[in-house]
Amino acid sequence: MNYKKHLPGKWKIVATSFSMWKSDKNKNPTITYSLHKDVPLIFNDLVEYKKNHKLKSVTGYDKLRNESFIWRGKGWLKPFTSKWKVLYLDSDLLIMKFSATLITPSGMDILVRNTKDISYYKERINGHPKLFNLNTVETQNLHWLY
Repeated sequence: MNYKKHLPGKWKIVATSFSMWKSDKNKNPTITYSLHKDVPLIFNDLVEYKKNHKLKSVTGYDKLRNESFIWRGKGWLKPFTSKWKVLYLDSDLLIMKFSATLITPSGMDILVRNTKDISYYKERINGHPKLFNLNTVETQNLHWLY
């Protein structure tokens, strides 16, 4: 996969199995990736969301190791790591699966660049999960935020 070409920029989480995003308390989650280092490949990772009408953020680094990324938090989150893998990636759609940490469960997110295309992706993903490296059980466990 061409991570340097497709991953950088802001992504909107539109479907998830992660309880934090399924909660009514946390709204409009996004992840912004920017290139930190070429070799080894490392991205800056900025997660933003609204909680009680206030913008919250979580920052970290994503280092490519074999077929997966290892996320490590910044600041007080530095001791925490999580492994995540891209299941599907193009210029407009990102599907990722992530492992549990000491403070979060494992899960899966579907992210898009533009929320106007959500119904199109929802229909395609639910109708043809194998095209996106998913199975029917995984798609049934997704909660669509839009």
